[in-house]
Amino acid sequence: MINTTTLENVITEVHHNSINHFDEVMPVHEMHFDSLKQMWISGKRIDIAPSAQHLLSNRLRVPYSYLSRCPEDLQAHNLNFWIKQEAQQRETFFCRFNGDTLRAVFTERYQPLDNMEILSQLIQQGFDPCSEVQYSIDNGMFLLKIPEYAKAFGVNPGYGKLDEIVPGVAFSNSEVGLIAFCIEAFFYRLVCTNGLISVVTANVSRFKHISNKGLDNFPETLSAVIDGSTRNQEALKLSHQSHVDDPFSSIESFSKRFGLSQNESEIVKQSFEQESGNTMFHIINAFTASAKSEGLTTADVYKFEKAGGQILSLVKP
Repeated sequence: MINTTTLENVITEVHHNSINHFDEVMPVHEMHFDSLKQMWISGKRIDIAPSAQHLLSNRLRVPYSYLSRCPEDLQAHNLNFWIKQEAQQRETFFCRFNGDTLRAVFTERYQPLDNMEILSQLIQQGFDPCSEVQYSIDNGMFLLKIPEYAKAFGVNPGYGKLDEIVPGVAFSNSEVGLIAFCIEAFFYRLVCTNGLISVVTANVSRFKHISNKGLDNFPETLSAVIDGSTRNQEALKLSHQSHVDDPFSSIESFSKRFGLSQNESEIVKQSFEQESGNTMFHIINAFTASAKSEGLTTADVYKFEKAGGQILSLVKP
């Protein structure tokens, strides 16, 4: 769910949420499972958050879809067998905790980048703590979008002056391995409050958690994304002139291409019916409008808005 508030309030919320977060390198041979949801590490009982359950399943090569359906004793049998095999190959895991809950587990190659570090960088780069921002945050992912209302531009003559797009910058990150840290262009349609996240080609703006490049290159990347968003502004205007013969077929095709499920594709079709039309603009708008659906995780919101941006990148002069 996308919320609107000030940057200062987001900083306060993220700080509050991370009070009990800490990291520790733990010996693999001292790990023992009671189930997929609970384990022992160095003699201490630990709950396993869903994010860590998925990471452990992947790391130990036991499909989560299988494990989650097993009774607890069978979960433990599988996990304990494979953790012993892992201990023969690896001495330690880099573990991320929230109090007595394991929220993520990685190899020591992982370089953590916390949401608070990103917010600190924004303040250092001169962003006003009182400025309006849009954000979504949960245990899996953090998404922050900062619109620049002074740079709004019109895109749809049919709506007159009211249909304006506000450009900006989006920052996304996952402390538990869902996505890399990204700095991307953001566009906000005022008439329907839809958001769109797009990639600019001016510079590398996606940083895996295996180095400190995300923070080291923060100012340069931010500047490149802002400068590079101009092409996407032109593409948004051109999308009104790009005819689509069969919108529903196009939605299905784009959904498959950009990794949406059948259920997510149906959500996009329902959104399209709220503002239908035979142009690429209407297709893009259907994807971005879907990000406002009830009950979405932050990753879901990002997926819909990013799909809209990926479709926008296909619009050529």
